[in-house]
Amino acid sequence: MEKNIYTDEEKYWSEGGNTGTLPSRITPSGVNVLEQNEVFVFGSNFQGRHIGGAARAAQEKFGAVWGIGEGLQGQSYAIPTMEGLDNIKPAVERFTSFACQHQELKFFVTAIGCGIAGYQVEEIAPLFVDAAYLQNVYLPVSFWKIIMDAADSPEEIQAVAQNIINLCTYMHKNNIPMWNERTDEAIFNSLERWHMWALGVKLGVISPTEEEPQIKALPEELQKRILAALKAL
Repeated sequence: MEKNIYTDEEKYWSEGGNTGTLPSRITPSGVNVLEQNEVFVFGSNFQGRHIGGAARAAQEKFGAVWGIGEGLQGQSYAIPTMEGLDNIKPAVERFTSFACQHQELKFFVTAIGCGIAGYQVEEIAPLFVDAAYLQNVYLPVSFWKIIMDAADSPEEIQAVAQNIINLCTYMHKNNIPMWNERTDEAIFNSLERWHMWALGVKLGVISPTEEEPQIKALPEELQKRILAALKAL
């Protein structure tokens, strides 16, 4: 019986790494089988000539149709990659929109454009930054490494926290009608873990000397304390 093949590195990432902070939505190197709700995302061309690489596998195993160069076909989704970066970018945006609208499906994105098309991972991975936020999109480890390196710098994280404090302070002080406690909560809940931590430090909820825990999410009790301090500005 065929099964999907994960390298040791992919298994490590799939389990979140030692601290649980790595993205666990990893596309295996060898996608050989799919569940009913899973989709194989591969690099194609406008002509839909699925001759080699992942495109050939998509046609032989997952329902890709000869002559169709983009979109959902059976249990595969084609993204044209042979016609230049200017065409790849909007195609990836269309895929991201499609994935967002179809949360019932799980998409295994392969390293599109990095094979026959001849692009470097550094050129393609950033195109998937928006898709990386979708919980039903899985990416290659090589893509995740580039996307994570593009994350906010410590200075940018501090700036975000201060901007939130400045905004909430102003809105609370001036009693802006459109602003209420749910607005504070919506802003806070949209933050990444590291932004919440920086906000907690600036609000005095967390000691500046305390070491930030390398976990996926801050403890719920700590989040409540930070949010309460934000609301009290």
